[in-house]
Amino acid sequence: MKTLSPASLVLLATLILAGAAPAKAQAPEQAQPAASSDLQERWKSLSPEQRLALKQKLEQFKALPAERRQQLRNRLKEFRTLPSAEKQRLRKNYRAFQKLSSREQAVMLKRFDKWRKMPEKDRKRFRRQMRRLDRMDPAQRQRFQKKMRRWMKMSPKERETLRHRKRRPSR
Repeated sequence: MKTLSPASLVLLATLILAGAAPAKAQAPEQAQPAASSDLQERWKSLSPEQRLALKQKLEQFKALPAERRQQLRNRLKEFRTLPSAEKQRLRKNYRAFQKLSSREQAVMLKRFDKWRKMPEKDRKRFRRQMRRLDRMDPAQRQRFQKKMRRWMKMSPKERETLRHRKRRPSR
């Protein structure tokens, strides 16, 4: 592994110590010298293993295509503009995601991709439904989940029949 410049190491250490996702590092040439003395102190406080891990992450970042590196820089820039509470929430979610098995991560990424592709009106409807579910007491939630399991087991024809019955006016 080639030797990294102090500015590169300081920048990478900042990103890791700040809790940002390691892969979202900024390019070393964009390091800000104003904060470098504090960052150098933080760097010195790292163990050799932590320093090596940071160097490896920087090398991984450098190996990415320029377009991907720019996307990650933009994402980091957006992250830095978020309120502190939102940053903490995102860090917590990221740590929870990292604890999942690779299979669970793949499922979550697939669901997230589906969510991103969903029209905004459908997302709003889903959020409303989740708020309603959150407001239910445990017994109501259990009855709802039981109905949902039955619904999911129905064929499309059975679902349509049930929908049609619900639409007919009562006699």
